[in-house]
Formats: sequence, structure tokens, C-alpha cells
Amino acid sequence: MNRFYLIFKFLFDKNIPIKEKWWIILPLIYIVSPIDLIPAPVLGLSIIDDAVVILYLLSVINGKTKKYYGNAYKNDEGQKNQQENIVDNVEYEIKDDEDEQ
Repeated sequence: MNRFYLIFKFLFDKNIPIKEKWWIILPLIYIVSPIDLIPAPVLGLSIIDDAVVILYLLSVINGKTKKYYGNAYKNDEGQKNQQENIVDNVEYEIKDDEDEQ
């Protein structure tokens, strides 16, 4: 359900340029429309072009939502992404308890 929320948030977000949204809107229109690149009478292969477009759409949705929203949302298992808790480039110093006295 979180992915559907991100798709709708992405499509209706006014801060995202419309040219970025077209990468999701056009494949959705193609999937819903009755027009296919491979017609149905050709060995029943008309489902292949729809499947390819669906796979492409899932790939684009994943890339665009990560680009604009990052990994701040919960993943499919409902766990917080572990990358949020990683701290990089930290300087530290080790002190012995004996030296402090």
C-alpha cells in the first residue's frame, strides 16, 4: 500500500516537474488503452507488450520515488530502512580510564 501512496504523492506533488511525471503517466495510458503495438490476432502475443510496459513502469516508479523521496519511508516488510541510522565521516578519540584520573 505504501507504493501506491508514493505514486499518488509523486503524481500530485507540485514541486516535481511535469516532465518527470510523464514517465509514469504515458505508460499508464498505454496499459489502459485498447491500442497495442502487437495486435491480438498475432499468435496471441498482445499481452507481451503490455507486460514489458508494466515492467518498465515498475522500474521507473521505483527510481523516481527513490530520487524524490529517498529511503525515508518504510519498506514492504514494515521495517524502517536501516540506512537512516548509518553515520559516516565521524572523528573519534579513544581515552583510557586510567589516563583521566
